[in-house]
Amino acid sequence: MILSRHSLSTVSYVSRRFVQNLPRNVRLELDSEVNKQLTSDNTKLAFFKEHKGKFYHKNVLPKQLEETINTVLSDIEPQRLKVDMKLLADHLAERHLPMEQRELQTIAQKVIQNLIDTEPRMNTLALSPEHREEINLKRQHELVKRLKSSIYHWQPLNFDEYKSKIYLATNFASHYAMLLQIFNEIKKRERDFLPVRLFDFGSGVGSVMWAAMHVWGKQAFAEILNVDKSREMNELSQLILQKGQPNKTPLVHGVVYRQFMPHGRENVFDLVVADHTLFEFENRFERLKAVQSLWYNVKPGGFLILVERGNIHGYTAINEARDNILSRIAVSAKTTDNNDVEEMNDGESLKEHDDSSITKRYSRAHIFSPCPHDLTCPKAQLNIPCRIATRFRPLQIFDFQQNVPDFEIAQMSYIVVRKGERDKNDIYGTWPRVIEPIVDRKNHQHVRLCCPNGEYVNVPISKNKHGAGLHRLSHHAAPGDIFPVTAELIEDKSTTNKENEIISSPRRRRAYRT
Repeated sequence: MILSRHSLSTVSYVSRRFVQNLPRNVRLELDSEVNKQLTSDNTKLAFFKEHKGKFYHKNVLPKQLEETINTVLSDIEPQRLKVDMKLLADHLAERHLPMEQRELQTIAQKVIQNLIDTEPRMNTLALSPEHREEINLKRQHELVKRLKSSIYHWQPLNFDEYKSKIYLATNFASHYAMLLQIFNEIKKRERDFLPVRLFDFGSGVGSVMWAAMHVWGKQAFAEILNVDKSREMNELSQLILQKGQPNKTPLVHGVVYRQFMPHGRENVFDLVVADHTLFEFENRFERLKAVQSLWYNVKPGGFLILVERGNIHGYTAINEARDNILSRIAVSAKTTDNNDVEEMNDGESLKEHDDSSITKRYSRAHIFSPCPHDLTCPKAQLNIPCRIATRFRPLQIFDFQQNVPDFEIAQMSYIVVRKGERDKNDIYGTWPRVIEPIVDRKNHQHVRLCCPNGEYVNVPISKNKHGAGLHRLSHHAAPGDIFPVTAELIEDKSTTNKENEIISSPRRRRAYRT
């Protein structure tokens, strides 16, 4: 199969938008059950939005939860709330990852060299000491000015009680919808997976907790650990559990709030989530160190979920965490044995100083979603963010409900990593995933797929060539859907027939009239 992860790269390069095109001699085969469903005359069976690879869920806040949030926000003036929500949303959208020390040094050297090149030449020896000192001060002011305009000034987010409520009104609905979509896929694909313990790192106002309880039920979790460095955030999340009344009993028992990460590898969880948290670390080393600690808190067979904004900066944070987990933290025993000495001598390696052996520190992992493979992300080489769109209804704040749109679109970059080896019998592991919006043309569609062999390909699908079922499936596909097809290499009959005709046909002589 061409799209399998063990096959060679057979796609041809196409210069249009740097996307590889699937060759013409590759035949796509739709899954038999999905094909039967899509071509059925029964309207209920042929509902194309509910096939195997579609994980559609109604991303709307529960009515009771929405009323509780409105109760919490009732002490803020509506107009002020609306303005501050816009300011916070713009600030979060413009945030970058903090710059590394090497990047700062490179930028500083370029700025200094540019300042030297653009400065007019003068003989400083002929100037008086006062004049030279004045020129040096001007240089320093100009250098500081250019450095400030060239270097991104990163600052961590600090929340008090009021800012926590603004964050609640701005981001709760979108984050809730993102996590609902991720959890719903886990539940549909792994029906035997029943989480009991949940660890939310950087819990904020509790969107992860509410999404998990909506998917698996409030009584499913024996313990929910919410960790956030902001005490005001933890208090606000607990207030929502109490329906906005501080003295009331929480709706769910077993919810624990902490300001620091738990220690010890024996304290493991079925679900470990870090939702929009990686931007709060001051450098790459601290981010990867936190990811390593989170991975150690995952129970064998459990899931680690990392979610960030769907831009190039959020994708960079997710991709570096993905590569670090697959290539350094979770590797096979053979790779560990070969790299024991290198790991111990590497000064930048992420390791724990304990007495346990190196082989015990590693545990295998595979990407559950959205990637259908464990290879290098093909979009990283193109510097294009891999992101999935989520459709959600914004928080309906009662005081200005008329001005709120019905539905909005939020972009997210995320990974779901499962601790354990990949199941070879999992049919979802043999199917590609749609990672970009479908490009509709007059008689066909262009579907951009991330394949199990690590390729990023464009597949033109038409009704005449691929059939009504596959055409209908591609027409209604959306980013994030698993495309239930497999591909096989077939013999290109047109090329072989032409070659055979050239070889077998004798040379014809021209006939002349006598």
